[in-house]
Amino acid sequence: MIKFKILRKVLQLNRKKDVVCLILSYPPFNSRDIERQRGWILDILEINHKVRESLHKEKEVNFSKLSSEITRLLHHSIHDIEAHVPSDIIAKMCGWRSPSYTTLEKPMVDLCIDEFFIRQILQIQVPEIRRIWISEAIDKTFLCRMKKLPSIRQIFDVVIHINVNFCAVKDVEGRIIEELGFSKSSRGEADEFLRSQNFFIFLDNFNQWECSYRLGNGWWNSDKTQKIALINTELDKEMHVDLTIWREDHLLLWNSFCMNVGEVVHLSSIQQLAVHVLRQCSGHLLATVLITRALKEVKDVCIWQRAFRAIGFLPTSHTEDRILLNALAFVLGHLGSANYKCVKYCASHLEKEGTHKVDLLERWMKEGLIGTLDEGAQIVQQLVNAGLLESFQNGESIRMLDEIRKELMNFYKAEMNLVQLVELDGRGLMEAPKSEAWEEANEMYLMNNKICKLPDNPNCPLLRALFLQVLVQLEELSIDVNPEDERWNETIKDILKEVCCLNRLHFLKLHLPIAFLLNDLRNLSWMHFKFIVGNHLKRIISRPVHESAIKFEEQESSLKYVNGRGILTEIKEVFMHATSFFLVRHLTATSLSEFGVKTMENLKFCVLQDCNEIEALVNANDADDGDVILQSLEYLSVHYMKNLRSIWKGQSLRRSSLFFLKVLKLYSCPQLTTIFTLDLVGNLNLEELVVEDCPEINSLVLLTDEPSCWICFIPKLMMMSLHYMPKLVNVFGGERAAPSLEWVITGEAELWSALKWNESKALEPRNLDDFFIPIERDIDLRTQLAVINDQLQAQMQIPEPSQQSWS
Repeated sequence: MIKFKILRKVLQLNRKKDVVCLILSYPPFNSRDIERQRGWILDILEINHKVRESLHKEKEVNFSKLSSEITRLLHHSIHDIEAHVPSDIIAKMCGWRSPSYTTLEKPMVDLCIDEFFIRQILQIQVPEIRRIWISEAIDKTFLCRMKKLPSIRQIFDVVIHINVNFCAVKDVEGRIIEELGFSKSSRGEADEFLRSQNFFIFLDNFNQWECSYRLGNGWWNSDKTQKIALINTELDKEMHVDLTIWREDHLLLWNSFCMNVGEVVHLSSIQQLAVHVLRQCSGHLLATVLITRALKEVKDVCIWQRAFRAIGFLPTSHTEDRILLNALAFVLGHLGSANYKCVKYCASHLEKEGTHKVDLLERWMKEGLIGTLDEGAQIVQQLVNAGLLESFQNGESIRMLDEIRKELMNFYKAEMNLVQLVELDGRGLMEAPKSEAWEEANEMYLMNNKICKLPDNPNCPLLRALFLQVLVQLEELSIDVNPEDERWNETIKDILKEVCCLNRLHFLKLHLPIAFLLNDLRNLSWMHFKFIVGNHLKRIISRPVHESAIKFEEQESSLKYVNGRGILTEIKEVFMHATSFFLVRHLTATSLSEFGVKTMENLKFCVLQDCNEIEALVNANDADDGDVILQSLEYLSVHYMKNLRSIWKGQSLRRSSLFFLKVLKLYSCPQLTTIFTLDLVGNLNLEELVVEDCPEINSLVLLTDEPSCWICFIPKLMMMSLHYMPKLVNVFGGERAAPSLEWVITGEAELWSALKWNESKALEPRNLDDFFIPIERDIDLRTQLAVINDQLQAQMQIPEPSQQSWS
């Protein structure tokens, strides 16, 4: 009987611990708040260990002493948490569970679940929490979404998912090791590997609870972030793990939201706006409380819309907590004059530890802020109800949370910065505002209009916020931003929510700082787009803008991927719909074909720059038998690739691979030794070839003893430019080639005369001097090439549209 009572109290204690860990994972809680609760959490983990030892008869336990310790921990104060979450919600979460739960419609579940799990698992800064039980059924897409989260990829080196139904613990560990690619005989090596890694292991249908505390005991390393998630629907397993995550707990914010707002949240005119406001709060508990108390029983849709705008605003003044500052600005905007002045006084003069309410009222009277004590008492109660002040000691004393005080001071400092608003929402406009309106606006509201197109390049130097919600007629949207502006990283998620509602949009230009955001964009198959994905790091020295980069800007459906790592699914999915691709400073790719042969089927225009791990542009070993590689590619330009050694690597070229390539340009590839193999050059229909600063090349075509089956190579080549190639002595390796060649631009005449064009005795060498164009040493190369190109273009007869080349 005593043991049963203790077990019941242990379950209560663990449930309280799980709720506290959940709440601590949300802002505005920080590492200091977590540290205050850390010792209490570790004490509970130690209690669990003692109980397990007793259950498995591994060690005798003094139950009387243990019961006393559990009771002490159950009475642990969490008043700092209760200031942000209503105590009745905490009590419900800590209470016993029934088998049936209230569920919301799927969009609401999807709204919260990713954020909940990522915070609950990653942001609680207690490394000793390692084994996590994810309780109750989760939807089939959860693990897929979880593994794609940027935070998961940034923190964990190893992320794996295994179904371990009916496997013993020893077998589970064996399955994990096999999944990592180790054999059973390499167990020691596998253990050492896991100890050195940040890992996250998902074990589906785990049911060996009695021995779960032994799972992974040889892998833990306190210097690493290591988690094992056990996924199952069984109940009351808290003491066997370090943390339990219940499915319905992720509705914490929504429950708090509804409690503060009241029944109005269920009105059809309000419900969708409520969801949008909650999403704008981004899981910020204190901001959510402030906003919802200000919206309590408010039925005016316009006020809800203003709340949505306010919480997403990007302040130009310094702030550590943008969302809280925005929430406070909205709340203050709905206070009366007397209340506003009293809040300002408290932010500046109220002691951190608080003061007696009577003393505060007397100070307000002395400052002339109130006329009577009754008026002051009423204002105090209104400010407490609003969440701006907090009462304690049975209502006798008043204080202000430090987080609120800090952001209020930021707000008052920025109070004098007037904002020029252009509010044109809901006017039924068919056209965007004229240029004069854009020049002076700080914020522009164009929602609920019938505008089809925004200005191409509006002059808007002061614009900080543009609102487009429900602009359903909009067909084209182009947003140019400074990629180094961190404010854009904060607001892009909100912009994507609005963009996804523009059902008639057929052109979109955006910069997305992380690839994961591409998941919010759908139906790219019928849309033209220009996406830049990735952060532009300031420490990287920019290269001069080259001709290919300029041409890239002219292409349709283009994807530019900057400073990437790994071959991400999100990039591949967009790549499939892109006709133009610009890869800049990719950190791990060793070939373009790593992105997938099928992915590149529609690619026509491609530029690669500063991808230092790429050794071959195409690795045919990445393709399946019979695959045609880059069959649509027409333009390929490569720049500053220090480890590039060849164009093609691996098995023989498939017929039609690279068949439509018209322009090939290679710049500054110091290790490049091979451009064309006989197999490759025989398949090409190049019209323009440029090779510059590739010092290791001695022949454009790799020489071989095998006879060629081709009558003539690259029959359509008309222009060739060769520069800074000191080892070049042979052009086409003795094979007949380029019968249509009209111009060759190269260096000094000595280099030209030393080149071997055709060593075949069966073929008379052509007179190439007629179209040789030398380059002067003392004149800038780029300047000369530009002049020569203009001259050549003037001499060329303009072809029919169907025959135009990329040059």
